[in-house]
Amino acid sequence: MLVIGIDGTRWDLLRGAMRAGRAPNLARLQRSGFGRPSQLPYKPPEALTLSEVGWSSIAAGVWPDKHGVDGRKFNADPGQATKNGYLDFLTRIEQSRPRLSTFLASDWANIGLRQNGGPIFGSAMDARFALDTEVETLEAWDGGDQQVTAAAERYLRRGDPDAGFVYLGLVDETAHLVGSALPAYPASITTTDRRIGRLLRAVRARPSFAFESWTILVSTDHGQRPYEFPTPASHIGGTALEQTVFVIGSGPGLGPRVARPRIVDLAPTVIHQLGLRVDPRWRLDGRPLTGVRPPSSATAAVRARRLAARVVLGTPRRARWVRLRLPAGVRLAGGAALTVKVNGRAARGVRAAGRTITVRPGGKPLRRLLVRSARAGVRIDPGVRRAGPAKLSVTLRALGRGRSTLQISLAGPGLG
Repeated sequence: MLVIGIDGTRWDLLRGAMRAGRAPNLARLQRSGFGRPSQLPYKPPEALTLSEVGWSSIAAGVWPDKHGVDGRKFNADPGQATKNGYLDFLTRIEQSRPRLSTFLASDWANIGLRQNGGPIFGSAMDARFALDTEVETLEAWDGGDQQVTAAAERYLRRGDPDAGFVYLGLVDETAHLVGSALPAYPASITTTDRRIGRLLRAVRARPSFAFESWTILVSTDHGQRPYEFPTPASHIGGTALEQTVFVIGSGPGLGPRVARPRIVDLAPTVIHQLGLRVDPRWRLDGRPLTGVRPPSSATAAVRARRLAARVVLGTPRRARWVRLRLPAGVRLAGGAALTVKVNGRAARGVRAAGRTITVRPGGKPLRRLLVRSARAGVRIDPGVRRAGPAKLSVTLRALGRGRSTLQISLAGPGLG
């Protein structure tokens, strides 16, 4: 799960940029899934269209009448950190399933630091890159977004992320420091789109990408008034441009049929897409944008010297071949009979020798792979018991792509 927040982005100008080819990465994301605007249900005097209000709603999945951040303290509300007990979605993930890896990258202090009443997202995540862009210049915010992008890019490529939130602030600050009706503002959208492209490429470059089911969501906290001059009040009121927000997304179950996404729907969608339960006692205002549960999973075990390995891909991949390699000290017995199924049917192109099993699906989309050996079909060296956890390596060679490798813990007697 990757959620990207672009602060203060006008939907009308973003939509125009996507159609004109000036925001190609977001346009591709929309084409592969969905992209829809919606109207914030609040405006003065109930709540101001300020960042502390919008991001609190996105993080917690509830509107201001519940989380209590109404903007009257002008982005310094101490309730941002507590939100009347409504937790941000990264904290809920950590509490529900601590073994999942969560991360945050942001250059606005309120998001990830104990400043100005924050952090809106708590401190429970496993990796955090949080800046405070103190200098109010375009150069400073451009540099902050650059650092945020680089940090998130590194973690997405090399880390073990399950869910993350990345905040980019240049677009909003351009409206404040220049004006959203001048050319610098759409130029900042193009710059931000390039940075989002870097994040998406980092996801696709992951060694285990072919075995993963990614959901990407992009949203904003509010829009902007069409001013041609700098002002700190480019958003605060209840005009249509200020109240128009959007959600763009792609992932399992997320397609053109997603009709009316709201920013409070992001939190429950993140939780749902990770296979967790949205507890009714949380009293969220949002709802998951899909009922589909991505069923990616992988298991491997040896029982009575019989190998059983199973890989299910939430996103089917066209594969030239899939290769399973047993760890050192574990090998197939000579002449061991194998049962190999691809998508529930017996596979034909199978080769097995020593520690390696190669399956050729024939270029068809691979969804499920099952490999079983006959009893006593595996030999285990005596030293493996003392060698620590054993890993079975699964490598997939996709059509038109490189190789992706997944390591599965190989459970069973004598495997450490």
